[in-house]
Amino acid sequence: MNNMKTEQVHRELCARRDKEFLELYLPTLDALLEQGLPLAKARRAAVEFTLTNGHPHYHVEHERAYRCVCHLMNAESKKGCGARTYRAMDDLGLAKGRLRRQMWYEITRQVMSLRERGMSVNQAIDHVLEHCRASRFYISPATALTKICGQARLRTLR
Repeated sequence: MNNMKTEQVHRELCARRDKEFLELYLPTLDALLEQGLPLAKARRAAVEFTLTNGHPHYHVEHERAYRCVCHLMNAESKKGCGARTYRAMDDLGLAKGRLRRQMWYEITRQVMSLRERGMSVNQAIDHVLEHCRASRFYISPATALTKICGQARLRTLR
């Protein structure tokens, strides 16, 4: 039962992310097409631009954020004691395929900053998820092209 609820929440969050992406992607695509770029090149350029320059909300569930943030904060505190950790905040030279992990590091940094100002972990996570914006969309260009842009194509065909 709980697994079904989690899957439903995940789908809703993905749908919100996709909608937010499309709201930024479609005007960018239109502008590139007006400049005379072929559709395929304009689509790829619009996706790249939107992924790196968009500032979306974090579309993650609070419970998942709590688990990941606490894990990364624990790893960071252990690292300060000289212990070796699997994932530490300083390991930001991540491969591009690690977008999800980069997102969790970003959320954790924001939560840690709010904790220094006196907020509890739960309050800080709530604040970050509700009010803060991500530095980029944390999806790959391939995912955007196949999943999100495919939805945009379907909408224009109707």
